[in-house]
Amino acid sequence: MIDTLATVIENREIAPGYRLLTLQFDAAIDARAGQFAMLKAHNAFEPLLRRALAIYRVLAPDRLSFLYQVMGRGTQALASLTTGGEVEVLLPLGNSWLEGDRAKPRQAIVVAGGIGSASVLLLAEQLQQQQIETQIFFGAGSQPLAIGCGLHDFEALEIPLTVTSDDGSLGEHGFVTAPLERYLQDKQPDDASIYTCGPWVMMRRVAEIAAEYKVSCYASLEAPMGCGFGVCVGCVVAIKDADPKSYQAYKRVCIDGSIFSAEMIRWDVAAMTH
Repeated sequence: MIDTLATVIENREIAPGYRLLTLQFDAAIDARAGQFAMLKAHNAFEPLLRRALAIYRVLAPDRLSFLYQVMGRGTQALASLTTGGEVEVLLPLGNSWLEGDRAKPRQAIVVAGGIGSASVLLLAEQLQQQQIETQIFFGAGSQPLAIGCGLHDFEALEIPLTVTSDDGSLGEHGFVTAPLERYLQDKQPDDASIYTCGPWVMMRRVAEIAAEYKVSCYASLEAPMGCGFGVCVGCVVAIKDADPKSYQAYKRVCIDGSIFSAEMIRWDVAAMTH
């Protein structure tokens, strides 16, 4: 974990409300797919706390990019930065998609919803490099939102890609979970692993579908974070098979995750905090 200042190389708007921030570091960063960073515009008095952003791409050992949606004061401050500006960065944080039991899947299914795409592009690139059979399902509210969430970068990978939009302006009309369920029903893949990040309700449905078809599923969770390294305990989520009155009934997204087996999450309880 490194606490450092990085220099803005680019902070480009790719669609209204969505930006791509590229940072130059003084040293190489050992960043892995699924990890995140805590960022804050340097010398900005408000807000006090940093914002958690997934590492979108590793452009060079000392150059990373972050895809983000401008929503509150923290991301607004980041959006105001221009080339040469400085960002306070704490990274790399959290676990990664391809580690432990999920390090080398026989087949991968990536399900991205909205800005959750920021957590899985680097994963998709690594799966491609390892020549692992991969299918991507990419959902967004509309065509402009899909562009803002990096659709063109996913298309450039030339991995089989199914796109949906809530309003029908791009790809299949409806939620991304519908073609996912059809795919599992038709293909019945052996030893596949699902990797998902997106809105809570979407991931909950992906977890339900995965359980129904007996497919391993891993989810990258989002939660309000104050520190990013486990001290503030502000990002806990409820887990199954634990005494609900015990601290063991909760996991910290920042250091126990942000990637969890979908089977261990109490989606009904945690959803109320999102």
